[in-house]
Amino acid sequence: MSKRTQLNINIDEYLLKELKQLALSKNLALSVFIRNSLRNIVSGKRDETLSLKNQPFTEKQALNCTSFMKAIFQKMRVKKIFKNDIDAFNSLLSHIELSKQWNDIYTMRLKEVLLDVSSTPFTAEELNDMTKDRECECPIYFGLKEWTGCVEYPTQDLICNLGSSLILLIENQF
Repeated sequence: MSKRTQLNINIDEYLLKELKQLALSKNLALSVFIRNSLRNIVSGKRDETLSLKNQPFTEKQALNCTSFMKAIFQKMRVKKIFKNDIDAFNSLLSHIELSKQWNDIYTMRLKEVLLDVSSTPFTAEELNDMTKDRECECPIYFGLKEWTGCVEYPTQDLICNLGSSLILLIENQF
């Protein structure tokens, strides 16, 4: 059996939060995630270590993302006391429209998803189109993050994996 050694390092608070979120998204303890990540880096498998970026959305991830979007929209609608859903939507949209890849077709679809209870969730194909197969950050993710002003906003990968269950963890921050 190999001898184990402890390594103490100082990292900034934001990096620690991101690492914790990534570990949680992979259902691993932080220490196990860090050890695995370091092993992957040393063995040359760096790309397998930290993120799902540049991997297209799956249907399950699209469903999780949609449930997160809807839940956070409704929480903000109530907490910020907008007159109605349209005012809340327009406020959110002002943050999303800052993205270069956003267009009017996406606006209509987002409005349908957030405001029509009988609408279908976003599909993987739709989210992949918006993000150019995840080469770009999702404009909706960026817009919601800015709109809420939440300091400890979950990563896109975490949202893809856990969906609306994350709302309970962050709702007191906006």
